[in-house]
Amino acid sequence: MYRDKTPLSLCRNSQVKFGTSGVRGPVSELTQERCGAFIEAFLKELCQTSNIVCIGQDLRPSSPMIKQWISECARQFGYTVWDCGSLATPSLAHYSMAHQVPAIMVTGSHIPFDRNGIKFYLPGGEISKQDESRILNAQLNTCFRVSSDTTIEDHHDLALAFYRKRYQHAFTALDLSGKRVGVYQHSSVIRDQLTMILKAFGAKVIPLGRTNAFVALDTEAVSKEDQIQANQWSREYNLDAIVSTDGDGDRPLIADEKGQWLRGDQVGMICCQYLKANHIVTPINSNTGLEALLPKATVIRTKIGSPYVLAAMETAKPSEISVGYEANGGVLLGSHAEGLTALPTRDAVLPILIILAHISHQPLSSVISALSKRHTSSERLQDITVSESQSIVEYLSDTQHWPPLLSKIYTDETVSISALDTQDGARVWLSNNDILHIRASGNANELRIYVESSDSIYSEILCAHTKQAISSLFFDI
Repeated sequence: MYRDKTPLSLCRNSQVKFGTSGVRGPVSELTQERCGAFIEAFLKELCQTSNIVCIGQDLRPSSPMIKQWISECARQFGYTVWDCGSLATPSLAHYSMAHQVPAIMVTGSHIPFDRNGIKFYLPGGEISKQDESRILNAQLNTCFRVSSDTTIEDHHDLALAFYRKRYQHAFTALDLSGKRVGVYQHSSVIRDQLTMILKAFGAKVIPLGRTNAFVALDTEAVSKEDQIQANQWSREYNLDAIVSTDGDGDRPLIADEKGQWLRGDQVGMICCQYLKANHIVTPINSNTGLEALLPKATVIRTKIGSPYVLAAMETAKPSEISVGYEANGGVLLGSHAEGLTALPTRDAVLPILIILAHISHQPLSSVISALSKRHTSSERLQDITVSESQSIVEYLSDTQHWPPLLSKIYTDETVSISALDTQDGARVWLSNNDILHIRASGNANELRIYVESSDSIYSEILCAHTKQAISSLFFDI
């Protein structure tokens, strides 16, 4: 069936590829053959010490069919399938790691519903970039029949209960009695479990925005509509906070009592402080106020994407508390800390509970205002092909090509470049202490724009101006 073929060759001339978080592509191109090829390669190359695999899914319309294909393929290779049903990605990872078996999650995270993806976990956690290469280049061979010795076991309730217990045991002192917390449920796979977890801590939970249609909520680029909606909900229901996640429940979205959404890197900094982290890893697009907040910690800046964060987290000494986080709000725990076992994958519930632990003492807006006065904002140009994005980034990787763009962004002042970092995209430090960062998305047809400045309102304006300037200069929009 697959003689002399690899997953890489099967996906040539398609949009199916590894991004910053697993294999992703249009649903129309995630065919049964291609999905089967990735599963065969993963199991054959990386999972030979186990005969069990956990499988889960998000709530996308295409996820049940893809999960069925994956289950059939795993059984063809003699694997017993632990069907964990619809659950959050960190919940699946936590369950599989505790039982020392591999796992496969069908999810496209926050990308549009007409796309989907597959994430892979080994008993020790997320696969590495090296593992990705082994999967892509694995030789595929034969056609198989379903083994009579394999079964599909229902582990859905067990996995959900195991995840809830993780936080019930770690946050025994958390008391949210009297606190009104809105849960923006939309189509998040963790919406019911998150509601249950918060109620167990005494919160008065107000469900908000639940829908059966898939919502592509990007916690790193919150829409103006979602900001307006949060402001309205906060006033209407007199909320102390609003919490939500992306589609697969590994990235949080949190708003204060005024309905203002917190930036993911703000959440990450507060989590590092709470967890007493002294080995901190975060991508280069995260707020630079981290170093000022925790000056004694070792801080490592990486390329954007959890595999890079995880690789740097593993360099921590055994005595150090290793924590990673991303600008999208996902927090990765690399060592045991504060009653929690290590869970080195993006998690949304941990940062949500850490943030809510602060509201028993003061409004959440006060917690944020106490952070360093550096403010980040992000935007995106959508429907930009990968080649177009890469071309723009390559062009801006030379400081001599920035002046025309800067003159369009800063119409009332003259700025110059103090430093340029091309580790992941093109990131410049300017003479007025602003930071501009342009990069190609690792999992969607988008050009990502990040800015950082010393004022929150100015940061939003600067980000909008940068988006418009790029549109005008490169696309004549």
